[in-house]
Amino acid sequence: MNAPPPLDDDAARRAGLPPGSRLQEVQLPSGLWIAAAEVPSARLQRLVGAVGVGYLDEPDDCRGLAHLLEHALFLGSTRYPEAGELARWVGERGGRYNARTDDTVTDVHLHLPPHETDEGLARLVDMLARPRLVPEPIAREVEVLDAEFRARLADPDLHRLAALGRLCREGHPARLCHAGNRKSLGDDAAHLVSRLSDFHARHYRSGRMALAMLGPLPLEAQLELLARHGAALPIGDPSSLHRTWRWGEPGGVAWHSPQATPGTSVLELFWPLPGELDASHSDWLFGVAARLADGRLAATLQAAVELDSFDVTLTPRGTGAALALRLAPAPDEESVQTLLAACRTALERALVSPLATRPPAAVELDVWPRRCACRLAGSGSSDSGSNDQAAPPEALLPWLATEQCRLLWQSPHAPGSWKRLTETGTVWHPQPLSETELPLPWRAAPALPARTLRPSADEPDPHLLNQGVGFQLWAGDPLQLPGAPPAWFCLGWSASLARQTARLAQWRQNALPLRQAAAANGLQLRCDGDVRGDWLIATGPAERLDALVELAVACWPETVTRPRDEAPKGLLAQRMLARLETLPPPGTPGQQSRQPLAWVYGDTDTQAAETLLRRLAARRRNDDTAHEATAETHWLTAQADDHAVMLEIAGPDDTPQSRWLLQLLAQCHDAAFHQEMRQQRGLGYVAAVRYREAAGYPRLGYVVQSPGTGVDALRQAIGEFLAHQGEALARLDETAMANRKRALLAAAGPPETHAEALSRLWQALRRQPQADAWQPLPWEAESQALTSLHGDELTAMARAIAEGRLAQRWWLHDPSAAHP
Repeated sequence: MNAPPPLDDDAARRAGLPPGSRLQEVQLPSGLWIAAAEVPSARLQRLVGAVGVGYLDEPDDCRGLAHLLEHALFLGSTRYPEAGELARWVGERGGRYNARTDDTVTDVHLHLPPHETDEGLARLVDMLARPRLVPEPIAREVEVLDAEFRARLADPDLHRLAALGRLCREGHPARLCHAGNRKSLGDDAAHLVSRLSDFHARHYRSGRMALAMLGPLPLEAQLELLARHGAALPIGDPSSLHRTWRWGEPGGVAWHSPQATPGTSVLELFWPLPGELDASHSDWLFGVAARLADGRLAATLQAAVELDSFDVTLTPRGTGAALALRLAPAPDEESVQTLLAACRTALERALVSPLATRPPAAVELDVWPRRCACRLAGSGSSDSGSNDQAAPPEALLPWLATEQCRLLWQSPHAPGSWKRLTETGTVWHPQPLSETELPLPWRAAPALPARTLRPSADEPDPHLLNQGVGFQLWAGDPLQLPGAPPAWFCLGWSASLARQTARLAQWRQNALPLRQAAAANGLQLRCDGDVRGDWLIATGPAERLDALVELAVACWPETVTRPRDEAPKGLLAQRMLARLETLPPPGTPGQQSRQPLAWVYGDTDTQAAETLLRRLAARRRNDDTAHEATAETHWLTAQADDHAVMLEIAGPDDTPQSRWLLQLLAQCHDAAFHQEMRQQRGLGYVAAVRYREAAGYPRLGYVVQSPGTGVDALRQAIGEFLAHQGEALARLDETAMANRKRALLAAAGPPETHAEALSRLWQALRRQPQADAWQPLPWEAESQALTSLHGDELTAMARAIAEGRLAQRWWLHDPSAAHP
């Protein structure tokens, strides 16, 4: 291979990977790009195959073809011809898989135990290179896409993309919906197979593809595996793509989703960029984005509008390369114009003085390989080096001028005079961009004064500093990992479960400018809560950490001033599964500690921490932290046109043994459940078994979403599956049990990053609020619990579920009735 000299760790650090990582990108003689990231702390090997073709490259008369081909990749390949074979194989190994079709790139990604990498790559390459395209399965998949399309009509994301198309040029494919349905694809399966084969042959070639992986395997071994398996991809130059600039003249569009949560509003402002300029000046653009998100603009806007969220990104969905701002809420036109004027002014200032020091990048091991593969397949250029200039790149400035802004406003309501798109039902209206200046008094970002550090003489091992005075204060680091933040401050206290969602939303709203100001100073702040109370984690340089925590606690609302409903996102089944992570499990008693708890490390001011804990301990508590009684059957208000049912099963307790057993059951049941519900019974296009946790409490969700089958039939089918197959699928011989446990340890074993380690240690400490000695590392105890599990325990748990002896709750959705 034509490999450049090995890169040092600068490339890995630049990508935000953990210390000790190595990274290399190589283009092979075939034109295929490969990228490998050796991350010694990673548990899983992440594999990604990407093709630089997306839904904007489809034939005009066959919209949805790229999406259909993505689905068809999973219907079998030359070496692995059975439909569902990949799901079965990945599931047995405790892995995960998924795929996505974007505007200009399509990707498939697998997460596997490292020892399965060789075969996993073989399967990934075979499905990309030689998919089995047969009329009958393709016809069934068209029906699946059609059902998915109809379900997506309740998803604001689909309507957002439809509205986005109104900003594109007449005749450009970006003006149309490319999700795919029966009408856009047609019902001639044989003809579709021909179209799919032609599309695949023209575009799925090595010159437009990339393979990437990230995991603990040595860098050299990863590169060898990628090159060897990549040689099996079709070689040659793909057909040329005739892509043109998608955007019309700068302007705005207001849109409304017919089934959105009442009152939902979002404003998006974006400046499209030519891809080549975006790539060549990425560091400077990151500096501009970081300046916009340094807390000052957020503080200014919050003084005029009750701003809940404000995000700045260089990778907005569905726009291509762009600098984008997303703000919510934007309840009326006056707010829209106020936000627009302030953001334009802020951008002008940011272009003059971008943030000089790039804030630390968040380490997202699941996300990085996919982004890398998509970048290489889409642009055909490596990101290993940088040709950024010290001065603002002159070529970019005209594209970022205030008059080049595009506006997309999700309005909370739509007058009857607005237009309606025929295919999606999206209601929209041109939204003029006012040129009138509406100056706001500029506010300063929250101040985080630095204090003088006094070298600490504390031992690094964790120890209890104070107990028996109404609070607990721990100090020390049990890990001493390289690359750890210089200091951290974890703090938790009891809080009412009543209206917790609204309270947490208000807390995050209050702390929005603070979180941004913290990030600009190299600190991170997370504000959260669960069944054990509310809590925060702050990390970064010690000299500003105490001030950050003080301000974060000051932002916490003791009372909720207004209700807050999250706008629904994703498929109905996804919304149901999300409840497993946010609501108390059925039958779980409240276990909050009334004592505030803190854990600090580094040169943190422990006296200031004690003062803060005393204040929290003295706070009067009149609220009730007990769980509210929840019915065994819960009907959701109508929010889509599909029927959906989820059976929620709660583990018997929150011990490591229960968590492992339910994870094993999810592995054993998922593929078979999907096969029976979707393939054999034809009940729905979404059928899955998923494991989730809420504050360590484990539960399973058996979910089916169907456009035509009623909730009674879906509920009966789930019950019959558990009665007839639930226990049988859990009967594993010693070899199978050992393989499952090995795979599970790879998926959920020791932490991969320091951020994950800190979070898991903090949650383990919160589960033992009265402990007077530091407990063993939670992942070591969990590993021992997994090792000691026997097959008969798994069978017994499956039997308990089938016989209804575990706490359970049914979640039902019927579009035709509020509830029976």
